[in-house]
Amino acid sequence: MQLTAVRAAAASAVLALAGCATPGPADGGVPPLRLAPASLGRTLDLQQHLTLTAAGREQQMDVLLEADPAHVQLAIVAMGQLAARIGWDGHALTEWRSPWWPAAVPTTRILDDMQLSLWPLAAVQAALPAGWQASEAGDTRTLADDGEPVVVIRRVGADVIEFEQRRARYRLTIVSAPAGRAAP
Repeated sequence: MQLTAVRAAAASAVLALAGCATPGPADGGVPPLRLAPASLGRTLDLQQHLTLTAAGREQQMDVLLEADPAHVQLAIVAMGQLAARIGWDGHALTEWRSPWWPAAVPTTRILDDMQLSLWPLAAVQAALPAGWQASEAGDTRTLADDGEPVVVIRRVGADVIEFEQRRARYRLTIVSAPAGRAAP
């Protein structure tokens, strides 16, 4: 009974944020990237702590990320419960979602946001459709639609990224640590 209450609370919190954060399409009007795992150019094994801020509210979740030249795997944990798993091999996307994880919160958006933040700029630029541009200046990466900044990503520390999605009106603070060591 207590587990069901925790799941219901987690689902309600995420739904509330998602509803407030996404007035338009759930993807925030950003084209999907679906970058090849090999285009990352390195392997990753990270534990990431995400703080989502939307409409003046915060929700925290953890993402376990593994990437090698053949696969990207993500496990999303919200309120201590496994919410979703995503696998991407460059061709096929596999997804498992907990029954309590709201459909209004697309796990594929987490994959795209992560790739936009961590993959090399050249790989991101090559995947964008006409009219979209990705650029970097210092520690800031910007994704723009016909010159209008839609996503602004700032590296504010060695392991901290601030991610602002302007169309969907949400912010992510992403703190990364090697897997097996908790993100601060």
